[in-house]
Amino acid sequence: TKDPLRAQPFLRKVFEAIDKLEFQDNLLVTAMYSEETEKVVFKKTFNPKDADGKVEKWLIWCEESMKAAIKENTTRGYAAYSELPRTQWILQWPGMVVLCASQMFWTSEVEEAIRYQKLPAYAEQCTQQLGDIVDAVRGKLTKLERKTLSALVVIDVHARDVVVELARL
Repeated sequence: TKDPLRAQPFLRKVFEAIDKLEFQDNLLVTAMYSEETEKVVFKKTFNPKDADGKVEKWLIWCEESMKAAIKENTTRGYAAYSELPRTQWILQWPGMVVLCASQMFWTSEVEEAIRYQKLPAYAEQCTQQLGDIVDAVRGKLTKLERKTLSALVVIDVHARDVVVELARL
């Protein structure tokens, strides 16, 4: 279609977890939204008008913008992980960033615990972090925050169980 706004209802079928794009009055695309209304701003904006009516062209630009935005957010979120208590950090970043950066930290921390033979202590730390997240889930949260924390609980339980099993070996 030559009208990019008419493609909006079909974005979910093209891109997983993307409900809609944020179009400015001049049709510049500046952000993406999930079904839960989580917004991720594009660092690399684009205008479908520049595609001369070729929807596949501007959808490629959209994919590039999406990847760049998630990469930038993940990089920043990872860097910020150590600056705040984890329960506060989780609520400041998009869900995808939280899940990805948490797993990146878990992996490096497990490697360190193995290297220095501190798996039992790290298992305790994982249990404490899991308890903190469970306490946060019981608090007052938005639907989106609760969904992110619930996904993180599942991942953290598995991660803790892996560390406990490694510590037993």
